[in-house]
Amino acid sequence: MKKFIINNMPINSADIKEIELILDKTLDSTTSPNLITTFNLDFLRVSASDIDFFNICQNSLYNFPDGFGITSLILLKYKILIQRFTGNDIFPILLQIAKKKNLKVAIIGGTKEVSLSVYNKISTEFDFSSSNLLCISPLNNFEYDFAQNKLVVEKLKEFKPNIVFAALGCPRQEKWLFNHMNEFGSVLNVGIGATLDYFAGKKKRSPKFLQRIGLEWFWRLLNEPKRLFKRYVVKDIPFYFKNVVQILRG
Repeated sequence: MKKFIINNMPINSADIKEIELILDKTLDSTTSPNLITTFNLDFLRVSASDIDFFNICQNSLYNFPDGFGITSLILLKYKILIQRFTGNDIFPILLQIAKKKNLKVAIIGGTKEVSLSVYNKISTEFDFSSSNLLCISPLNNFEYDFAQNKLVVEKLKEFKPNIVFAALGCPRQEKWLFNHMNEFGSVLNVGIGATLDYFAGKKKRSPKFLQRIGLEWFWRLLNEPKRLFKRYVVKDIPFYFKNVVQILRG
């Protein structure tokens, strides 16, 4: 596992097979809760202005590089091309490990329709028993409502998961996991953003060639312009080039 630093943020890099072995070993070797992020350019931008989010990510177990923005900045700074590792990658890997080890998995997020589709697909394709899988579709912004948040946390405490996925978007999912993972004691806690929509077939990922050349974000922008234009075009792209200039200046 290699470590790179971008804006004082550690980024952990390895190929997918090595990451799979590391995650497998982590689940065997520790019982303390740990946070993992799939760290993309938006994470880097948000962490630059949100000190709580910065501290959470800086102290996470691993920040895996998600997307062209991060991998290209590392290439520019270190002259090393690293492999990206997305929520769509880590989700099935941890499901396979959980099935092999007979571990409990909880998933928080998504609409009721998506949550049900995810539950049925995991039960079928990964042969999970109902006692080892919990999918919760909470109300929007549930974490800001004391009663609703407590309801979700209590369900998790009763379920006693080994792995928790939160699909709430950045930085909500990382903050929520960090604030509550010690209450339900899950060893690995991962924010996975829009992964559930792709896994359930509600959204279509970009063609492989766009993924290979680092333009998956552009595909997402074309498919969801109203939701993503401000994030990608107004905020992330100027922030990216600001970082490029800083790196070139040494």
